[in-house]
Amino acid sequence: MLSNTIMNKSYFLLNDTRFDNHHGCLTVINNLHHAMADRGWECLGSLPVSSKPSHLSRFFPKGDKPGLIVVNGEGSLHHSKRNSRNLLAICAELQKDYPVVLINALWQDNQIEKNITTLQAFKVIYTRDKRSQKELLNAGVNAKYAPDLTFYKYPTAEKPTLSNTYACTDSVINTWSIKARQLCDNKKNLDYLTMYTGKITHKRGLKDQIKSMKNSVYPRLYKYLKINVPPRYRVASNEKAENTDAFIKKINQYNAICVARYHALCFALQQNIPFVVISSNSHKSEALLEEVGIPVNEFSSKESDADLLPEKLISAAELTPKYEAQIKLFCSNAKTLIDKMFDDITEEKHD
Repeated sequence: MLSNTIMNKSYFLLNDTRFDNHHGCLTVINNLHHAMADRGWECLGSLPVSSKPSHLSRFFPKGDKPGLIVVNGEGSLHHSKRNSRNLLAICAELQKDYPVVLINALWQDNQIEKNITTLQAFKVIYTRDKRSQKELLNAGVNAKYAPDLTFYKYPTAEKPTLSNTYACTDSVINTWSIKARQLCDNKKNLDYLTMYTGKITHKRGLKDQIKSMKNSVYPRLYKYLKINVPPRYRVASNEKAENTDAFIKKINQYNAICVARYHALCFALQQNIPFVVISSNSHKSEALLEEVGIPVNEFSSKESDADLLPEKLISAAELTPKYEAQIKLFCSNAKTLIDKMFDDITEEKHD
C-alpha cells in the first residue's frame, strides 16, 4: 500500500490511445480521466500512443510538474513490438524523477529479463487480465488485477426488435479485416462494422492531419477508382459512427456479432450481445472470456474458418442466454475492482 498522502494531485498520462480514434480506446481514456477527476486529480497533459522517447519533450508539461505519471498499458505491451519497447523506454526515463504507475495493461512475451528493472521500478502495476498478471508474478514482479477500463462506465442502449441480421468487426490484423469485408459483401444479413470513428477528433499535429485526410479520401479511391490503398482504408466502412453512443446503439440491433477486436468483445459483453471471437494479436480476448467464465471453444472461430462464421453466429445467439448471469456478474464486479485500483494509485504514495 501507499504510505503518504499525495499533495500534488496532478498527473501526466502516457500512451493516450484516443489518438487512434477508435471507440474502444476513446472509452478507455475518457473513463481514466473521469475516475481521476472524481478523486480530485487534474491531468496536465498526455503522450499519444505510438510515441517515441524523443517525443516526450514535446508533450511533457513545461510548467507545473505532475505528482504522478499514469501509464495506460492497454494493448501495447506484448511480444516486444516497437510500441512496447518505446513505451517501456519512456517509462524508464520518467521513473528517474517521478512516481510511475502502470494500469490497464496487457503483458505478454516481452523478454521480461530485459525489462525487469523498469518493471520493478513501477510504484504499482495493474494488469487488465489474469494471464498477464500471472506472467509477471511468475517472473517475480508484483502485479495486481482490475478489468479493462471500458467496464468502468459505458453507455447502454435499448434493445430494438431484432431482425435476422449479424455483423463482423474489423481487426488490428489486416488479413482478417479484408476477409471479413469480403465475407460481408457476399453474405446476406451480414454487415461489416469498423471500430474507427468517422472523424479524426484527436490530433497531434501534421501526422494526424494527414491521417484525417486519408481516412476521408482513401476508402473512396479504392471503392470508385480501384486504387490500391493500405488495407486499413481498403476495408473501411462507408458508414462510421462518429461517437461511441451511436456505435453502441448500432451494434444492439444485431442478433450476434463476430468480434475481431478486443474492445468490440468488451462492448458485446457489456451490452449482452451474443458474439463469436476471432483471435487478435495477443491473448487478450481469450483471457477475457476465461475471466468471465465462458468456454473459449464455444464462442470463438478461426480466421481460416470464415465461411463457417454465419453458422457460428447463429449458435452463439442460442448459447448466450446460458451465460447471461456470469456476464452480468463480471460487469458488476469489474467496476468495483477498477474503483479500488484508482483508490490505490491516488490516495497515498508508495514507499
